[in-house]
Amino acid sequence: MQPQDQSTDYTAWIAFCVMAVCMSLSFVFAKFSLEGFTLEQAAGGRLVIGAVFLLPVTYLLGDGLPLKLWFWKWAVILGMVNFVLPIGFTTYGLLTLPSNEVGVMYALIPLITIGLSSVILKVKISRQKLIGLGIGLTGLLVISEPQSWIGETASNSALPMLAIFAAVACLATAAILMRVMPKANPLSLIGASSLVASVFGIWPFISVFEGDLPSVRPWLGLLGVSILSTAIAYSIRFFLIRRKGPVFLAPNAYFSIILANVFGVLLLGDAITSSMKIAFVLIIAGLYIARDRSGYMKQV
Repeated sequence: MQPQDQSTDYTAWIAFCVMAVCMSLSFVFAKFSLEGFTLEQAAGGRLVIGAVFLLPVTYLLGDGLPLKLWFWKWAVILGMVNFVLPIGFTTYGLLTLPSNEVGVMYALIPLITIGLSSVILKVKISRQKLIGLGIGLTGLLVISEPQSWIGETASNSALPMLAIFAAVACLATAAILMRVMPKANPLSLIGASSLVASVFGIWPFISVFEGDLPSVRPWLGLLGVSILSTAIAYSIRFFLIRRKGPVFLAPNAYFSIILANVFGVLLLGDAITSSMKIAFVLIIAGLYIARDRSGYMKQV
């Protein structure tokens, strides 16, 4: 069985477009939530609300939560690598960095996934894709402005950027894990892993109710990032990785870059700096060069 052709797999295309919109909005939603919640409350609430949303969906559309040791082993692993760590790192980074800058760094997830797919999955990657990977990583170097990693401004820029890069590395690793894990219903496994992750968010989220509650806008941001950008987007991502392989997402990631910046500028008033413009060009060029279909895989 050969991988479905990208131009005719309309289901994958539609799923990707929905995922791109949901994930791009995550930076805006997270910024809104941080207007009324602390870092710990926002990250914890995202984990808890996402799990509460996914659990009934797991039983309605999935296979529930099987009582199998291997299933829960993978649920724990994905709960940490796909939820707890990247959400915590991203929320910390968004305290300081503008949402469109974080969006550009997130666009490196598929490029890093290409490299991991080649090493771990033994997927044959063309030289063209490898060149694209190198150009994209150059874009990260430009946007990170290395001169800000030393001196008095280090704690204001370097550490948040390191946190976002750690989140990117976690999500790229999660993509590989989703591909190599045993066959399971995507909704069931995502629901179980979000349930595991929610354990780490319960106590921080409960602290919200100990004092005055935040206004409506932070709550809307928290609900949006929890349901749309976490529960729904992550479920679709799992579906696409199992259907087409991790590399399938790489040549399409520029949608997320464009949308993240559009939403950041329109809804948050983010400014686009000169270094970011250069980084946009480099990363989009890298993704365009890496657009060939080498590395696509059959559904598992």
